[in-house]
Amino acid sequence: MGNIFKFFLYILPLFILIGCEKINIKINCEKFLEETYINSSLNNFEKNKFKDLYTNRYPQYDLIFHEASLETNLDKNLLVAISFQESQWDPRAQSNMGVRGMMMVTLETAKLVGVEKRLNPEQNIKGGARYLAILKDKNKIGATDGDKLSILLASYNLGPTNIINIANLIDANPKNVTWEQIEEQLKILNGEYLNLIDSENYSRGQQAIDYVYRVKSYYEILSAHACVAPKDQLVFF
Repeated sequence: MGNIFKFFLYILPLFILIGCEKINIKINCEKFLEETYINSSLNNFEKNKFKDLYTNRYPQYDLIFHEASLETNLDKNLLVAISFQESQWDPRAQSNMGVRGMMMVTLETAKLVGVEKRLNPEQNIKGGARYLAILKDKNKIGATDGDKLSILLASYNLGPTNIINIANLIDANPKNVTWEQIEEQLKILNGEYLNLIDSENYSRGQQAIDYVYRVKSYYEILSAHACVAPKDQLVFF
């Protein structure tokens, strides 16, 4: 009995240490999440809306996003962030331009990626992920991996042809083009040039810029909810 008691006293500090480490991890995760929300460039309305829908709407679609991530080898949180920006995870979302569903898929894109019912959450999420993967594989624009990620998001929003045309205005070699250069062109291009429609006092080019930065902001928050730092850009390319 004495030996057992001595053994217990020997391992007790180890259990205490492990327990404290787990407690510290939890506290650090909560602090990390809190600081991420505080430091986010999103406004308070956007943060609160995201927090509410992440708790009350998103969980029912988590498995679908996980499967889409595995199928396309794209980061799940990136897909989730795009979907929130596109539809706020509303499977019946639609725009006046005819795009629909969780990832706001057009009829043309639906045919390309095999989506028969755009309002079906699983088909729409996986179809949107497949389309993003196609854009990623075909994209030749960007001087760095960070540039390529921003350009990929802009291509998803504006269409790859528009981004290619803008890049051609900047440099004959697409590998020399930076996102900053694309962004500067988007600030001065109107919807007519992009074969798209400007909103009142809000150009389609500026919408695309805001789209890129909002997706990145939502991605950072999603990573914080998972208690992991946002992955390096190399993960995507």
